[in-house]
Amino acid sequence: MKYLIRSVKYFFYFAFLTTAIIFILIFIGAVNGDINDIFEGGYNALWKIGLFFAAVAAVYPKLGFIVRDVSIDRAWDEVSGIARDYFKERRYQLESEDADTLTFRRRSAAERISRMYEDRITLSRTETGFRMEGLRKDVLLAASGLEHILISD
Repeated sequence: MKYLIRSVKYFFYFAFLTTAIIFILIFIGAVNGDINDIFEGGYNALWKIGLFFAAVAAVYPKLGFIVRDVSIDRAWDEVSGIARDYFKERRYQLESEDADTLTFRRRSAAERISRMYEDRITLSRTETGFRMEGLRKDVLLAASGLEHILISD
């Protein structure tokens, strides 16, 4: 269900972004306001563009979000304390916490909106370390940063 919701979000995000760009181009006079001048085929091109957006939105959540396992020989209490400090320094706030899971969200509303409220990073304890879930770029940066800190200490 989460995958479907993300796909729908990204479909509307792509449509909104394209519409905003077209309006800006019309406003600055780069293109004529007639749809037949903007798109080859006029209104007939809109369903093709919508189909393209649907295809990209259907695939993007699979490519944009990852789960990464980090193997580390440290106690969960120590890892969770270091993770709290690490994320706090990087403008995240602790959203929720239980015995085996920490969830962080961006502090800034602008950053959250720019990520369409898909800014959550979840750390879960595993037998060999911890597992991180979230946006690919954020998870890769956070995982490598935490690994560096945990290994170098």
